[in-house]
Amino acid sequence: MKLASVALTLFLLAGLFAGPIHSADEPAQATVPYPGGYRTWRHVKSGLIGPAHAAFAVQGGFQHVYANEKAMQGYSGPAGARDFPEGSVIVFDWLDMTEKAGAFIEGPRRQVDVMVKDSQRYASSGGWGFQRFAKDSKTELAAAPTPQQCFACHEKLKKDGLVLGSYRQ
Repeated sequence: MKLASVALTLFLLAGLFAGPIHSADEPAQATVPYPGGYRTWRHVKSGLIGPAHAAFAVQGGFQHVYANEKAMQGYSGPAGARDFPEGSVIVFDWLDMTEKAGAFIEGPRRQVDVMVKDSQRYASSGGWGFQRFAKDSKTELAAAPTPQQCFACHEKLKKDGLVLGSYRQ
């Protein structure tokens, strides 16, 4: 009995040091964690892509942007010279929409995009980590875009701290 207990302890300790265990069919654990409670953060702005837009099938619906207090410090800088401090987190919440008698109503969540500022951990992507979570899941990652694809677009926004958009005063 004692041997089984020691073996179980060693197995659990090995798991702590080896990292997550998953099959080839499962996605690896997100490098950027899901930002629990983000809807209580500061609302930065919202957008709507309607049915007449060319990208409606893929991007249509409401988009709400939220930022933690550290990210709000970055948004307070002038456009073209924004600097987001370490620990900034920005969330882009994508929701489907329905139309009923001329009124647009939020539908189910499409995805949640997250940016986390950590210059050491994400040095190869301009100091930001990127992740897209599928629908309402806090663990399921979207297949695309990859964090590297996110950075490829955001890299064009160096003058604004790699952040798309600005705070709506």
